[in-house]
Amino acid sequence: MRKFAALLFAFIFSSLTPQALADVAAIHADKLPQETAILDALDDAKQLEPYSRSWTIKWQYPIAKEEVATRLGKDLGFLTLALKNHPENAELLLLTGLVARYAYNLDIEGSQKTALNVLEQAQKLDPSDVRAPWFRATLTCQTTEPKAGADEFLSIEASHDWEMLPIAFWDDYIDCAVLTNMPAHALRAADHLEKLHAPESTMRTFLTNGARKRFDAFDPMKKYEPKEVWEGANPGESPDFTSTMCGVRLRVHGNWEISQIGMAKGGCIANFSTGPYKAKTQKMFPSILLIIRQPDGKETLAEFSKKCMNNIKDSTFLPYTPVLCPDSACIAMSGILPGAYEKNGDGHIRLVMFERDQPEFPGLIFEGPMELPKSNGGEQVQYYSPNQIQQRMPGKLYYLVLLDTAASIEEPAMKDFDFFLENLTVE
Repeated sequence: MRKFAALLFAFIFSSLTPQALADVAAIHADKLPQETAILDALDDAKQLEPYSRSWTIKWQYPIAKEEVATRLGKDLGFLTLALKNHPENAELLLLTGLVARYAYNLDIEGSQKTALNVLEQAQKLDPSDVRAPWFRATLTCQTTEPKAGADEFLSIEASHDWEMLPIAFWDDYIDCAVLTNMPAHALRAADHLEKLHAPESTMRTFLTNGARKRFDAFDPMKKYEPKEVWEGANPGESPDFTSTMCGVRLRVHGNWEISQIGMAKGGCIANFSTGPYKAKTQKMFPSILLIIRQPDGKETLAEFSKKCMNNIKDSTFLPYTPVLCPDSACIAMSGILPGAYEKNGDGHIRLVMFERDQPEFPGLIFEGPMELPKSNGGEQVQYYSPNQIQQRMPGKLYYLVLLDTAASIEEPAMKDFDFFLENLTVE
């Protein structure tokens, strides 16, 4: 019996009525060697797929597990022997890989290795056929290393038009996305299936409803703690901070100080001190500020920008071209505050302002497949519940990125500002 660590994202797959999600329907019977043992194995796979497409914690199916395992084991043996006579038949390789995957879910020894080997051979015979990498991705997602399977699903998705991929592919994709903590990807796949007019599926409905529940809607009346607004990652030289609430991920240098981070006046705020840099009389710390908020009523981006500049008293502003605009269009202004830093020079201000509409699937670009949490080494199935995700503030959002520095250290401060803009990800 293999050791199995289950990631349970509030879902218990085995509680659902078994359904044939038709991976085996992707096999073209007419391209198989027309031998009785091979065709019988194909029929067996069709009958047993509902009970073997996933590993099950508690066997609750109308047919005994031992019978399913025995039949699949025999089928796999027949197919493996048939490959010795038909090593170049890609369809037979694919069928063998699929049956081996089902056998793996029944804990049949050696089946995983067999599946991976024959699917590799099938892909070499026809690299353009999506089925070998698809079947391999599904199998890998069912092992204790599901991230590798999710990565392969994402690679397939990126290299194909979604309309051309089979319905069963997207159902397997949803399973893997849920398992690897990518609920927004699961919801997008479900949307693809709806547009493809896929037959209804109890399993799919269960998983997508669960994926929706992973997101907590924004509450404008709630006082959010900083850890609810921002999540840090990759500590070290270049840590990241992500706010799904405000649809942004930023990167800073590890030696920057956090002056303020959280939520203020209904919007996200992140303020960093960079440096220190040697000015004329002392070491100084430039400031980089990010503010994100919803428009005030029917406020336009131009009106938002004017308010931002009006809040900086005694400064004159002129347009400038930033190293990068995080959107298709930005309002970028350069301002001077005479004498703001006394002997260290005037205050030099840079403002970059832009807007972003709500995406169709908020949070999607911030998701990546999660590694399986480490097991404690026991034989018991282990359950892990992920954290809830804060949903993006609805509608259009306005973004302000501001640099405040003394003229005498403007050059290194601008390098910091450019780094910040170049590493700002906005959905």
